[in-house]
Amino acid sequence: MNSTDIQNVLNKLAPIAAIKPVTSTKRQQVSIIDDTSENANMDPMYINRFNMDDDLPDIDDLKSGVLFKLGIQAMESQDLLCVNNVALWLASSTKGGSPIENVLNDDPNSFWQSDGGQPHTIDIYFSRRTDIILLALYFSLASDESYTPKLFKLYVGHSPSDAVFYKSYHIEHLDGWVGLTFRDNRPDNLMKCQFLRLVFPINHENGKDTHLRGVRIYSPQVRRQQETFFPPETNGIGNSSSLQRFTIR
Repeated sequence: MNSTDIQNVLNKLAPIAAIKPVTSTKRQQVSIIDDTSENANMDPMYINRFNMDDDLPDIDDLKSGVLFKLGIQAMESQDLLCVNNVALWLASSTKGGSPIENVLNDDPNSFWQSDGGQPHTIDIYFSRRTDIILLALYFSLASDESYTPKLFKLYVGHSPSDAVFYKSYHIEHLDGWVGLTFRDNRPDNLMKCQFLRLVFPINHENGKDTHLRGVRIYSPQVRRQQETFFPPETNGIGNSSSLQRFTIR
């Protein structure tokens, strides 16, 4: 049977006219973060700009922590449940004196600092599947300069082994809190997951180590007594080496 005969047989089994080309819908989604953009004060993603006048943040307000605290007040006014303290937080590296717990202490003058080669990562584990409606991070290009990420990526899943890429975020300019929502994920605007990973591969001005001053994760769930989740031999905060002793089930 020659090639023409083979093609005729295949065409009878699956007519070429009935076969439509497959177009992949998967693509790397990218969001641009720039609180100096013209309409930033009308975009709730920019938590500080959205809750203040049209002027850009004052450097004194940044250094004094006023913007940091005002942003927390704005988020708390939404009556959401902050679930930071029911998660296990692990950093890929930590510079002495600047541990990952600094992103959780609501102190604008402290920060987590990575130590070592890029990319830097933060892994966040919950003991059960959690409904997340808002992921807020505080960055200050004016304060941290080359320590400020220029790009970060978000991965989500039930564990590190099945986490998938969700979105990339390019930080053109940011001094304050940025609130990331999941309106393009589900009709109910939720991210239902048990694990998140933040990856910081590139800094402004080609900086190597990363500063992060605050992270807040919010759930819309009805407030209930919270259970603190610590795996063996940790106090809820640690470095990624602790993963050798910890398995999500």
